[in-house]
Amino acid sequence: MSDAVAAPKARALGPEEKDECMKIFDIFDRNAENIAPVSDTMDMLTKLGQTYTKRETEAIMKEARGPKGDKKNLGPEEWLVLCSKWVRQDDEEEILRAFKVFDANGDGVIDFDEFKFIMQKVGEEPLTDAEVEEAMKEADEDGNGVIDIPEFINLMRRSKSELMRD
Repeated sequence: MSDAVAAPKARALGPEEKDECMKIFDIFDRNAENIAPVSDTMDMLTKLGQTYTKRETEAIMKEARGPKGDKKNLGPEEWLVLCSKWVRQDDEEEILRAFKVFDANGDGVIDFDEFKFIMQKVGEEPLTDAEVEEAMKEADEDGNGVIDIPEFINLMRRSKSELMRD
């Protein structure tokens, strides 16, 4: 069995997420040279609300730097790679917790009745059956009558991006 620690997978960052990550990077770019010391990475992680062991941090750093990267400093591109891993991990963990709330019977999918129950409880005005049906059709990408985890993740990300535009 290997002692290697796997780093979280990355996802594309939105403009607001990039700005937020770069604000933190700029704090550690003390001389405005577009580099931040690797030794400060644990502090950067803490500011992003992440808690990793030293070993996990080293694995993440190694992956972000690549085989020929500077071992003492991070550039902005490397920092954004790191951020993309953390943002994705937090986002998905939050979404998976929400999925478990919707999936009342714990069978790994959200059926119409489970979806309807939650959708009629949230918001200022409960949704009608027709509105719930429409939302279910939109979320059920493969048309099999249930919402699985990937479909739910897509639904939540679409909803989140729509809220950010409003």
